[in-house]
Amino acid sequence: MDWNKTALVIIDPQVDVLAPEGALWDLIGDQVSRLSTVDKLAELRDAAEQAGVTVFYSWLQISDEDYDALTPKNNLQRLMADRKTFQPGAGGRFVPKLEPTSSTVLLEPRKGPSSVSSDLVDQLRSRGIETIVVAGMIANLCVESHVRDVTDVGFGAVVVGDAIATTSDEALAGTMGNFSLLASEVVSTAGVVDSLHALAVA
Repeated sequence: MDWNKTALVIIDPQVDVLAPEGALWDLIGDQVSRLSTVDKLAELRDAAEQAGVTVFYSWLQISDEDYDALTPKNNLQRLMADRKTFQPGAGGRFVPKLEPTSSTVLLEPRKGPSSVSSDLVDQLRSRGIETIVVAGMIANLCVESHVRDVTDVGFGAVVVGDAIATTSDEALAGTMGNFSLLASEVVSTAGVVDSLHALAVA
């Protein structure tokens, strides 16, 4: 992996999907806990920043006004509207272990799974980045959407397969099958961290 042309993208490191008090914890908390998702995301973020690799946070922020203007078109939108997910000062907060640092690049906040409503592609192009290493939440929604979005416009996407989670083992397995085709590679947290540590001491 050429880290000079690669960035780490962590998707939705926020309370509603990664903390017991989050609005979606009853749906995904078991897998997040079993896979130690928060710890792995923090490990990836810290290793990347220590190595001087750009870390982007792609995150959701949805206000009361946004929900008032929303006419749900699918079950995901209905679920989000019913539970008022990712609101500022509430479930939209970053979990403590993943609070942005001074070098974390916060993308324009999204309103849904896709990255197209953010400035991700512009940020990548302005930095000469050709490949993103992707981790975070939710595997078969926002993570998969980001991989599809960037690969459709010419970027490579590497998925950290043990640093993503979703509602069930079956759903995660199905998503991993998709990533075997959509991503250029599926890697482990340990492998990425080892590569970053080697870069940091080079």
